[in-house]
Amino acid sequence: MPSMNPELLASWSYSQNQAPEDETILRARQRAQDLGVSCIDPGGRAMLELLCALREPQNVVDIGAGVGVAAISILRSLGELGTLTAIEPDRERATALREGLRDAGLLAARARVITERAENVLGRLADHAYDLVLLDTGSAELLDLVVEAKRLIGPRGVIVINNAYDEHRVAKPAVRRETTVAMRDAMRLLREDPKLRAHLFPSEQGLFVASAFAR
Repeated sequence: MPSMNPELLASWSYSQNQAPEDETILRARQRAQDLGVSCIDPGGRAMLELLCALREPQNVVDIGAGVGVAAISILRSLGELGTLTAIEPDRERATALREGLRDAGLLAARARVITERAENVLGRLADHAYDLVLLDTGSAELLDLVVEAKRLIGPRGVIVINNAYDEHRVAKPAVRRETTVAMRDAMRLLREDPKLRAHLFPSEQGLFVASAFAR
């Protein structure tokens, strides 16, 4: 939580508490805790749901899906024909993800869970076939994944990066960790693309959103 004066801190806490979560999401979070997995924070999850409601994506890719907190939220926000491709290389996490989807009553036909490294999967996905790509990987290869994400989205597609603060290291210039440098480079690449509009939204972990727009 950022260091703030009392008035700003109160407003920050108030806004973060405006994202209540039901039992299905709380059980998914418990699975994440049991496995020692970090997942999208409540404020970021609520912003992601709102983004889906506004843009109405039909085909979504979730890279680094973990136990499925974001995946469940996305699928709930899509129409009945919406589909999700969730990429999670860790088998334990992928099993927990499938359990969460079943717990949420989401049809298996709407969610494809791929237990492989994203670098090995994205090249097989079709160009411009997706409306939203979520990246939540904390990977030193993030820049390469963002390049792939740009290829995947359609003319009004959206790229979302969760944990854009990289555990609150991004804002510290002296930090040169591989993941931190990759996050800075990835956000810069998206900001400088003239076909995108991008902004880093303040949530507990940081949610970076880049949206294509029709000319």
